[in-house]
Amino acid sequence: METKEFVRKILVPVDGSVSSLMAEETASLIAKKTRATVTVLQVMQELRLGSPLPRNVEEELSGRIEQEAEKITNEARALFTEEGVTVDAKMTKRDNPADSILELSNDYDLIVMGVHGESEKGPYTLGSVAKNVVRNVTRPTLIVKKVSDLSNMLVGIDGSEHSIKAFEYAVKLAGRMGSRITLLNVQELRIHTVSPETAKEIGNQTLSKALNAVEKGSLEVSKRLEFGVPSDVIAEFAEKEKHDLIVLGSRGLGAVRRFLLGSISDDVSLKAKCSVLIVPAKA
Repeated sequence: METKEFVRKILVPVDGSVSSLMAEETASLIAKKTRATVTVLQVMQELRLGSPLPRNVEEELSGRIEQEAEKITNEARALFTEEGVTVDAKMTKRDNPADSILELSNDYDLIVMGVHGESEKGPYTLGSVAKNVVRNVTRPTLIVKKVSDLSNMLVGIDGSEHSIKAFEYAVKLAGRMGSRITLLNVQELRIHTVSPETAKEIGNQTLSKALNAVEKGSLEVSKRLEFGVPSDVIAEFAEKEKHDLIVLGSRGLGAVRRFLLGSISDDVSLKAKCSVLIVPAKA
């Protein structure tokens, strides 16, 4: 299967947190398999004080922030260098780190980032920066919740073009990582309740359409049909079957619709306990 130049440049935001370190380790695994280069990005937040301080005190605080940022950046660079991955670094100052990530993202083939920062709680909960990036990015973005070799992928498919595009991406990545894939379609319970046979027929047709649309080569791909609330079923199925990566397409909702309705990719990113790769429709 041809996957040449599939991923050439990976952007990895770093902040010194455990979550960030897991993202670095995962990005290193992918970079070695794809021969990609890595850029580590450290975003220093602007120093905002509730009241004025003497200039020398303010300068000292700013200096400490910059020293810590350099330390985090250098440690991240060292990790990739030790793994034999070509790496460079960028440091910026911004009130909202997500803005810097999004501005740079279009220059990269893949974004790999931790699920949350040092100050955010919950081992699997999507942090504010990650949430902002996932909802607005136009490049494939991997939110790392656990370090793994990405050998057991679950791809959610609903028959739409953006979900098939995500499947294509997963096939390419699996080809590089030596992974197996399970293709999952979830039919709504309301359809199954009215006509179980119709729900099964629609689901199986959706799975067959996706399998026929993507060139898989010798890659191992199995298929499953389930019933229920899609985001719940996907997250629960991934945990039960010990998948280490969920791959989903995202149609890229407008800001108002995103705020009001959310999306399956949003919901799964929040609920899943394994890492989640979102492939935007515009990627």
